[in-house]
Amino acid sequence: MTRLRALLALAVLAGAACGPAGLASTGPSEPPLPSGFTRSADHLLGFEIGLAPGWKVSAYDSQGSVDYGGPGDLEMVVHFEEATSTQLDAAAAPVIAELTGGTGLTGGRLTAGTLAGHPAEHAMGQVSAGGQQEEIEAYVTIDGGRAWEVAMAGPVEPATAASGTFGRMVSTFRLVGAQPSPPPRASVGLPAPGFPALQRATGPVVVNFFATWCADCRGDMPEIAKAAARSGGRFTLLGVDCCDDQPSSVAGFLRQLGVWDAFRNVTYDSDGRIARTYGLLGPPTTAFLDRNHVLRQLVVGPVTAASLAEGLHDAGVS
Repeated sequence: MTRLRALLALAVLAGAACGPAGLASTGPSEPPLPSGFTRSADHLLGFEIGLAPGWKVSAYDSQGSVDYGGPGDLEMVVHFEEATSTQLDAAAAPVIAELTGGTGLTGGRLTAGTLAGHPAEHAMGQVSAGGQQEEIEAYVTIDGGRAWEVAMAGPVEPATAASGTFGRMVSTFRLVGAQPSPPPRASVGLPAPGFPALQRATGPVVVNFFATWCADCRGDMPEIAKAAARSGGRFTLLGVDCCDDQPSSVAGFLRQLGVWDAFRNVTYDSDGRIARTYGLLGPPTTAFLDRNHVLRQLVVGPVTAASLAEGLHDAGVS
């Protein structure tokens, strides 16, 4: 799985695929599907989609995503989140940024489309993921304050060849059943989304998202580690290894940087859930939380001496 796919938000329980996100037979009130397609229905998340031959549910996240695997190492995700705007182009922009890790699409093409009967932004282009190029095609629409996306990603040649099939699957997508609320997202001034290591921490917390392949993290993490040492325990430093990293390589990476002692408390965000709830565009990203774990600052990119001092001050670390 590429780091692009980690940012696509994929799932906590692959075994749950046979539950709410499993395949459902066509009922009398359901519209017909193209020949050979099967229906994937998740009425708890509020959608149905027809799957072409060779596609199947691979992972499920009850907080807003279902992941599908297809032939040729292709992957499709159906996902919803809170719309950042009532204007389609403005709401689609951050969704597409998440798909690309904030880099944007090389040779990107943006056209008008349709998703679930609503006007949609249709984006196509390429992104560098894990040292190789991948093709992304996505449809984004707004419904009831939610931004819905149906996106396909994979190696360029198979993804390009599958574009027509993907379009036919998109044409079967419809909103049905529940109208769930979008999952919580990190927002300055509100309690930060929780995860086990954060829930165990007391007092102010600094959460640093990193990856072993991230060049900027090599300068960023030592500065944060020095601040932690200077603080004398006045805040807890939590590292979150993200973006389709390899957990087995993390210990050596931390030792190489000389930050092993500071970053002993590392969470491996293997399914991208934490990254998604913090709206991560890519590492490094650093969140500063006060003693009540309210988010006070979010620094995207490497910290500077000034942003690090400001973030700690706002978190109540004197």
